[in-house]
This record gives sequence, C-alpha cells and structure tokens, in this order.
Amino acid sequence: MKYAIGILPVCAFLSACGTADGELTPGNWKNTMVMTKFDIPGAPLAVAKQAQAVLNKPQSTEACMTPATAKAGVREFSSGMQQGDCKMEDFKQGGGKMSGTMVCTGVSGIGAPKMKMDGSYTTGKVSMNLSGDILDTKIPGGKASIGMTITSERIGDCKS
Repeated sequence: MKYAIGILPVCAFLSACGTADGELTPGNWKNTMVMTKFDIPGAPLAVAKQAQAVLNKPQSTEACMTPATAKAGVREFSSGMQQGDCKMEDFKQGGGKMSGTMVCTGVSGIGAPKMKMDGSYTTGKVSMNLSGDILDTKIPGGKASIGMTITSERIGDCKS
C-alpha cells in the first residue's frame, strides 16, 4: 500500500508530460495535395479536358512546423491547409480520426468556400479528404464539384 501511494504522484506527473490528443510533432513536414475530382457539368470539351488534366497529379511543398504550431494541434493545422482565411466548423477529433466542415473566405485558385473534411492523424502524419462545390457564374453551368486529398507527414528536423 505504501508503494502504491508513493507511485501515484509519479504516474500523474509522467502522464502530464505526454502529448494531448491532436498535438503534432514539430519539424520539417512535407505536404502533398492531389486533386481527385474536378467535375464541371455542361462545360465545353476543352474546359472539361483542362479540368481533368489536374487530376491525380501530386503537388508537394515542405514547411517547418514550429513547436507552437505543433502544440496548437490538428484542428489549427487542418484549417491552414487551404488558401484563404479558413475556419473549421463542427470539427470533431478523437482517437486518430477527425471530421468537420472547412469554411474559407478569400479563396483563390482551386478550392471551394465550403468543403466537407474527414481524415486521420498521428503525431507525425495528417491525412484529409475534402470535397465541395464551387459556385461561380464564370464557370460553365455555374458550378464545379471538387475533391482532394492532402497528406502531411513529418520528414525530419527543420532545415536551418
């Protein structure tokens, strides 16, 4: 009994040193985006071919994740993956799974102002599937449906 009483504070201290669910590991991260769907109903053949040309072609970048960003966790990290000012609504995470709706303002390039997201995470990898519609009078038919995957993985320490 004396042993158990003495070990409890040590166990509590050690568990406090772990990472919280959703925290990431600081370091150099590789981010890869792949467009998996780009449908423009009613588009002329040339426009449809242009849209299809971007499918399944990975685009990668690398970035150094600071300790503060890593501690902020997967929710903030996920919100920052799209162009524009993005926020997560109805975000849920737990046990390595996440879901929500990414709502962005100031979207430019390929992206939708509102996209459904689901994915998975560990301290060293985040994978997301996003899908949504772009509504714009400049698009033939006024609408395009897009889907993409984004995979971010820690590949080492930050380069100085």
